Amino acid sequence: MANSKSTLLLLAGIASSFSQSTGGCGRTPPQTVGRSTTVTTNFGGESRKYIIHVPSSYRNDEPSPVVTSFHGWGETASFNEKYMGLTKLADAYNHIVVYVEGNSDYQRQTNNGWQSWNSVGSTTTTGTECTSSTTGYCYLSCASRPQGCGKCDWTSCADDGEYVGKILDSLESDYCVDTGRFYATGFSNGGGMAYEAGMALTSRFAAIVPGGGQAAVGHNNPPPTSRGGLVSVMDLHGTTDRVCPANSTVSNSGWNYEPVDNIMKVWATANGCSGVNTIKRFPTPNDGETQLYCVSFGNCPNGVDVVRCSYKLGHNWPAYNTDGGTGAQIAFEFFRNHRKLTMKEAGLKPSEVEKALVKVQTQLYGPLYNNVTVVATN
Repeated sequence: MANSKSTLLLLAGIASSFSQSTGGCGRTPPQTVGRSTTVTTNFGGESRKYIIHVPSSYRNDEPSPVVTSFHGWGETASFNEKYMGLTKLADAYNHIVVYVEGNSDYQRQTNNGWQSWNSVGSTTTTGTECTSSTTGYCYLSCASRPQGCGKCDWTSCADDGEYVGKILDSLESDYCVDTGRFYATGFSNGGGMAYEAGMALTSRFAAIVPGGGQAAVGHNNPPPTSRGGLVSVMDLHGTTDRVCPANSTVSNSGWNYEPVDNIMKVWATANGCSGVNTIKRFPTPNDGETQLYCVSFGNCPNGVDVVRCSYKLGHNWPAYNTDGGTGAQIAFEFFRNHRKLTMKEAGLKPSEVEKALVKVQTQLYGPLYNNVTVVATN
């Protein structure tokens, strides 16, 4: 991709069909600007909550971008706000940030935590997601399904993609937001949820930055870009992460995760990038911090990037618990350079992208993909 300055100039000239003013423009925001506020909602009969930070520079006549952030397994929205360090830069760049909290319905009689995200294979057991010695967790929402709980299930079975969509609907109604600049990030189980958001809500997210979390083996599915438009992605993983390892399959606790390179190749193909086996250095302003190094996959359309970054840490977000730290800086730099694009705007033909997806999935996983539809559905 071009350097940051030229890219921002390019994006300023793009009037994507996904961008439009929302019903919240001209209205007084329901929450105090310059503060983080907890909002309680009801979804699927369950009480849910999120923390919203409206930047001090917010104006109801100027559409603001939106960042959704997802915590790790068993954590909370308030923990996530401190851990990810996004709030300071949200104020600096006039982005609304929503720290969403996952559902907690595991052994409620004795447990007040275990909030989690139903994402990228965490509750759709095919037998590939964990080793024979691993036992999952049976959340009530999974136990109530006709098939009950699977051996490798380990999160709530709530439809978290739909839940996030409802939050975005509410933001569009209450705030002046830029619908062409919705972004998602998160760490660990929350990193997996960032991927899930990019697939379940492809038409709404322009870019995602998952950290320390990815699809389980058997669930490396592409976002439905033919219908939903393109979704840039930057994956962040510590080089010594053994909880969700980037370059191997089996974690230190017996869960099986898809190697990040395979995920990047599938997402690059879905985004219309050619030559996805071609890897090039992707420079960032934070290169070298904790040995940060990023590469991009394939030759992508202007305004689209598929990137993975490594840094010398274990299962941790870069500069975690630091407001405006390295991880937050990397994420905001990536978000600010990517606006939502349709395939038509990128000069792509859906039929050619779908044909390329069949080819890359077959190369990665064998001929079983020859007779199935590989474009995920919302």
